Amino acid sequence: MVFTGSSEPSSLVKTALKAVAEGAVVGLVGAGAAFAVARGPLLHRGIALGVGTAWLASSASVGWLLWGRRRSMKAFWWAFGGGMALRVVGLVGLMAWSWGRADIAVDALLLSYVFGLLVMLLTLETRYLKIS
Repeated sequence: MVFTGSSEPSSLVKTALKAVAEGAVVGLVGAGAAFAVARGPLLHRGIALGVGTAWLASSASVGWLLWGRRRSMKAFWWAFGGGMALRVVGLVGLMAWSWGRADIAVDALLLSYVFGLLVMLLTLETRYLKIS
């Protein structure tokens, strides 16, 4: 499971950037579908912020996991735990930031974050982190 090629850094960066770009497309499609159903600027702000935060957390996690997988099994599992912690920090951060705010739909924010994470988990991590 450890990769020892001479082009390791460049292929790692290319793969991570490809995953980040695909995650952005998945997020934009999901947010666009949600915007079509949801009405009003409060819902749209919540959806945009939730999906954007999910994309950031998922992109960072996939990059970290790709890096860890190329180093060692121990590094991979630390990256896995770190990615989970990063997602929790994102959720707690959104909850704390949105507490008592009237300028955003908190339910749309949190739901779009959670569903955004699930969709990106299913598309990005299963696509780029196949066990070989």
